[in-house]
Amino acid sequence: LKIFHSSFPLKSVCANNKNKKKWVTLGIATSCKRKRELYIACRDGNNPDLKNYYNKYCKILSAVIKESKKLNYAYKINKSLNKNKTIWDIIKLETNRTSSADKAITLNIDGISITNQHVIANEFNKYFLSIAKNINIDHNDPKSQKLDDITPLHYLLQSFKTPFPNINLKFLSSNDVEKVIKSLKTKNSFGYDEISTKLLKISSPFISSPLTHICNKSISLGIFPDRLKYAVVKPLFKKGNKSTISNYRPISILSSFSKVIEKVLYDQLLDHLKKYNILADEQFGFREDSSTNKAIYKLINESLQALNSKLPIGCIFFDLEKAFDCLNHDILLSKLQFYGINGKAKKWFESYLNNRYQRIQVCEKDSNQTTHSSWGIITDGVPQGSVLGPLLFLIYINDLPKIVINNAISILFADDTSVLIKGSNLENLHINMNNVFNHLYKWFRTNLLSININKTHSMQFKTKNKLTTDVDIVCNKRPVTTVSNIKFLGINIMDTLNW
Repeated sequence: LKIFHSSFPLKSVCANNKNKKKWVTLGIATSCKRKRELYIACRDGNNPDLKNYYNKYCKILSAVIKESKKLNYAYKINKSLNKNKTIWDIIKLETNRTSSADKAITLNIDGISITNQHVIANEFNKYFLSIAKNINIDHNDPKSQKLDDITPLHYLLQSFKTPFPNINLKFLSSNDVEKVIKSLKTKNSFGYDEISTKLLKISSPFISSPLTHICNKSISLGIFPDRLKYAVVKPLFKKGNKSTISNYRPISILSSFSKVIEKVLYDQLLDHLKKYNILADEQFGFREDSSTNKAIYKLINESLQALNSKLPIGCIFFDLEKAFDCLNHDILLSKLQFYGINGKAKKWFESYLNNRYQRIQVCEKDSNQTTHSSWGIITDGVPQGSVLGPLLFLIYINDLPKIVINNAISILFADDTSVLIKGSNLENLHINMNNVFNHLYKWFRTNLLSININKTHSMQFKTKNKLTTDVDIVCNKRPVTTVSNIKFLGINIMDTLNW
């Protein structure tokens, strides 16, 4: 990094806002100037013909500007690698909404208003790092429902009977690493080392050889480099009161070099999972051949088939609290070992998960300068913004569908867990729904994941003219709400299967 900073020293430049409006052509700029001159002439005079001409001129200019914007935005979207993000950036620009990550923040902590950005950065870091601990306190609460002496491996053995063959990690050539670098998304954002994937791609012919040596050394030693475990986190406002710290979510930016090594292990891990058909078919999230559409179709189709067969059917929609942030590393490593990630491979993943750090970055008031918190250690969860994180989560939750009892079908999209339950009659359906809930509740608690009971709901599907009764499901003396419509993976579904 010393060589990098000496070769590319930071320079202060004046931002030219005019350059942001690419749709302002020379002709439009000249016409806007002419419009201003006409406005002054109309204001100072009393010529009805001139006013009529001015109004027509304004209409024509507005149409020209609209068309110029349309062409410019279409060009931006077509050229963009992340079209959804570009579209939303254009919408925010047109509606005069800027990202909360680019503004100074004021927080209210224990009734005290805080404006010092360094203090705010440290408060955010303390809050984000304590999320998993605060949620997991519930598992030690004496009032919580007690479980039998069951371990996560009990469910794994119940699902798969025997462990899987060991993975065989392979070394790479410089060409392999260059392909990995090219496969990364081209972004200007960067982590604490200030090296973006865009810069990484430009320099790949010159750095692929030493980077290959680092990757192969990492694999042979079973160690993930400590310097690549640092994340810069920006707090992004969600909704509600902007001074309430819980109304922000973390956006994590990792080192670009980290993503290269992660992608190498990701590809080999995914090949191993595919080879032994380990990942559950019920999981539709973070998989190339799956989508929200397929998950929605599965739920609707299974429900319609049951109703057409005159069988009562219901669904429990589970909501988990900060599931990605709460993954227990020891449980994850034991599951990886069961699936054949042993020896140096297991040592590598243990090294990858442990001793990770993050710091918060916020903007100073009335300036383009940023302030950082002190570094804090991350003890739970998978690294946000990482290449491996989503796949590791799928592995963690992979055995859940296998333990669902008869007459039930799991539909998972990452941490969104829904279970369809059938019954021979309404009374039997209610019994089955309670059994499924209690069964999954034990699985979640055994795996140190928490259900958000306020956002967990049940629903009974029915034909338009058929009456149903609410299902009485209770969790720690708190009822699970029965609803007649729910938002499922982006669409609103009614109990009559309309949306």
